[in-house]
Amino acid sequence: MNHLPNTDAVINAASNYTPIVSNIDSTWVLVTSFSALLIVLGFAFMGSGAVRYKSVQSAVITVLLGAAITILFFWLLGYGFAFGDDKGNKFIGFNRFAGAGYKADAMRDDYANLIFQSIGAIIVTSLFGLGTLERSRFFSISVCLAVLSGFLYPVALHWVQPNGWLNKFGFIDFAGSSYIHLFGGVTALVVSFFLKERRDQAGNVHPGIFPHHSPINMGYGSIILTIATLIFINGSNKQGKNDKYEQGLIAVNTIVATTFSALTSFIVQYLKTHKTSLIALARGSVAGIVAISAIANDVRIWGAALTGILAGLTYIILILIIKRSHVDDPAYTIATHLGPGLLGTLLVGVLTISKGFLIGKGFKQFGLQLVGALALIGWALLIALLVIPLKGTGVFKINPFQESQGIDTSYAGGEAIQFVDEKPEPALIASTPKKGIFQ
Repeated sequence: MNHLPNTDAVINAASNYTPIVSNIDSTWVLVTSFSALLIVLGFAFMGSGAVRYKSVQSAVITVLLGAAITILFFWLLGYGFAFGDDKGNKFIGFNRFAGAGYKADAMRDDYANLIFQSIGAIIVTSLFGLGTLERSRFFSISVCLAVLSGFLYPVALHWVQPNGWLNKFGFIDFAGSSYIHLFGGVTALVVSFFLKERRDQAGNVHPGIFPHHSPINMGYGSIILTIATLIFINGSNKQGKNDKYEQGLIAVNTIVATTFSALTSFIVQYLKTHKTSLIALARGSVAGIVAISAIANDVRIWGAALTGILAGLTYIILILIIKRSHVDDPAYTIATHLGPGLLGTLLVGVLTISKGFLIGKGFKQFGLQLVGALALIGWALLIALLVIPLKGTGVFKINPFQESQGIDTSYAGGEAIQFVDEKPEPALIASTPKKGIFQ
């Protein structure tokens, strides 16, 4: 009996076989995700440089604790709200909580996507955390970060996904100028506004922003943030090796935008003060990459350069406004993320090849972008519903005595930086030390 296979049948089957081309390059997504986790280190450097020396340790704790809380609650609840089946409501998902129902195939890989999307969540919560520096208790910050990463941000993220109402409405954002940077910047503005300004050693409210403890740390942090965000933007093209043209275009546009933004902010700052500024150069680079995030895959290179120039100018203008306001923003979060994030969101309707009115596509997309930005701003403002009662009950902001001592001494077991000739700062006469997480 002949058990050999039918050769003609095998040949015919092979000739009729069509390989399944995966639309998701999971390896590319994971590599960019792991690399983009450097964003945590960047924010830690930023926070440590933006505060006074007596609060360096608490600033780093705020960032690292925030990242841990974010990953936990985004996995537990947030991913389900963002990417779960919304049963047609286009507002919020209802499944895939705590890893339930995850799958990986040619069209969907929840495992790789969870890691990648956690980066965006960490950016949002880090921006909020930077807005609380030197004034807040870790307990209250943690409560707010859990709500942000577990509910508020994931819902906003769902809106811009293919099944979300903003996406169906026609709103476009490639890699997060709006739903990450603008959204996170608004939450930082809200918490900075309600916590008021930091106090000096005598207990008086400082009329402006305190000098940064370490501009070099802010420079290092901004460099790391720029590189990590560049990687994150490129990871937003989830097809990776299957889409070489867009992969290269995104990289070129992000590099060009951040370069022009850094040079613009540096030069304008020099013309204004006649001094070179590391912070203007470094933070300007971040502003550029924030602005290009929304349009990196759909803009010509000259458009990326123009985006960078506008982002650098936006950064400088907002710095001047903040310094003359009562908003205490130690790490320049509003100028670096909120403003450029809004700029990039609106530029979708101005510069993009497919939708921009400068390319002759009309003003419709600009209007759609404006409506989407306002919706995301309104949703981000809801964090005030948590901040206000926490502050009103006295459990959010540290008391004047603790602020005079510094959070490192009050909560973190001592200052991270010690000086040989350091003398204890005088305590406020009217203040008494209190203990406990709610004190």
